[in-house]
Amino acid sequence: MIYGIGMMLGKALSFLLIPVYTRYLSPKDYGILELLDITGYVLGFLFGLGLDQGILKFYSQYDESQDKSGVLSTAIVFNLLLGGVLVLILLPLSQHFSQYILGAPDYTYLFILLFICLLLESVLAKGKTILRAQHRSVTFTIISLGYTVSAATLSVFFVVGLGLGLTGIYYSALICSFLFSTYLILNILKSTGVRVHWLKLKQMAAYGVPFVPVGIFAFILHWSDRYILNIYSNIETIGLYALGYKMGMSIVMLIAVPFLFIWNAYLFEIEKRPDAKQIYASIATYFVLAMTLGGLVLSVFSRELIAILAPKAYEDASRVIPIIAVAMIFMCSEDVFQVGLLIKGKSMYIALSKGIAAGVSVLFNIMLIPRYDMMGAAITVLVSMATFCAIIIHFSQKTYFIHFEYKRLGKIAAAALIVFSLTSLLNSENIWSSIILKTGMVALFPVVLVALGFLNFEETAILKRWHEQIRGHVWQN
Repeated sequence: MIYGIGMMLGKALSFLLIPVYTRYLSPKDYGILELLDITGYVLGFLFGLGLDQGILKFYSQYDESQDKSGVLSTAIVFNLLLGGVLVLILLPLSQHFSQYILGAPDYTYLFILLFICLLLESVLAKGKTILRAQHRSVTFTIISLGYTVSAATLSVFFVVGLGLGLTGIYYSALICSFLFSTYLILNILKSTGVRVHWLKLKQMAAYGVPFVPVGIFAFILHWSDRYILNIYSNIETIGLYALGYKMGMSIVMLIAVPFLFIWNAYLFEIEKRPDAKQIYASIATYFVLAMTLGGLVLSVFSRELIAILAPKAYEDASRVIPIIAVAMIFMCSEDVFQVGLLIKGKSMYIALSKGIAAGVSVLFNIMLIPRYDMMGAAITVLVSMATFCAIIIHFSQKTYFIHFEYKRLGKIAAAALIVFSLTSLLNSENIWSSIILKTGMVALFPVVLVALGFLNFEETAILKRWHEQIRGHVWQN
């Protein structure tokens, strides 16, 4: 809950920046920002080298505090050295990145800022991963919110106050990542000491490096369509698609990310329980339920959200939100279905699954984007994510079989589809009337779930007990 509160507050601040960016940045500027961000995303995996996963796994495996400190210190020192070398390699190539990605050398300075930010943000990410491994959710949330508030404030100052545009956004990221990463890492190293354990580094690298191609394949799944859109369409379309994609993906930040912060640290401890498989199955069902509800709300109110947050020039962005929201449900569901692969240390199957899905993504993007523009890109994301989820389930079940509640998952999907279909029949020119009507329809979602027989015996008994307690309390007062 602490992780969730922190992420929701952080996301709320990010949403407040959307009207600022869309009013002070044109769709073309927004498209350039998107291409810079996704370039940073794929390069970020080289800076991290999968050590975040290694920290979470091996920190929990050691019992002695000296060994735990060795894991943390080794990860930090190696990350600093690796990041420094990569920045020295990338800086002379900044103009080439600008030319080949954005079509002109005019944005070289932005790439220079990007590369420096990548180093600082990778160090900050290691520090935050360490907080997760230590279950220090309050400190993690304070650091995350502090960074978000500071970056948002500086962004507004640079973009609105000084009129620096895209450069101002990267100035704010550079300043905040430097300050917060320095504070966090110095405090961690103060308690662990500065040591490098080569055996621990080898163990973490062996486990974490397979996640690097996973990240690259994830890049292909999520963001390669921007590059293909840039070939067959234009940067303005990328800006519209990026805003719609960001809105559709917000359920990941609001629901999935807070859950995964704690889930990835605890799933290995749950394995020790005799009822582990039952717990894994139940958590998968409730997680999909939460994601589906979030996706339903986004899909139903997609037009209204864009109308409130952005100028009229961005209104077409709402068309892709429902498709992206469903794709994100598939994407995040694999995190609860891949438990067997993580427990058995078969991370190579995750890479293989994403590799296959990435191939599907490239194929469909090439086929659909020239004909359907950004809608083709959105459909490709949905197909690719569904493919990835299906393959992950196949490999994970062969490795560590769990009786997932497939019938109940089907009822969740059916209830969401029924409610979305009903709301699509509602048409009102007045945005606030539309919001009121659609809110009433979305409220039917739990009713439809119950009507479809979603609740099991235990859940029904719990709800009856709650009802009796509430009723008794009301009568007493």
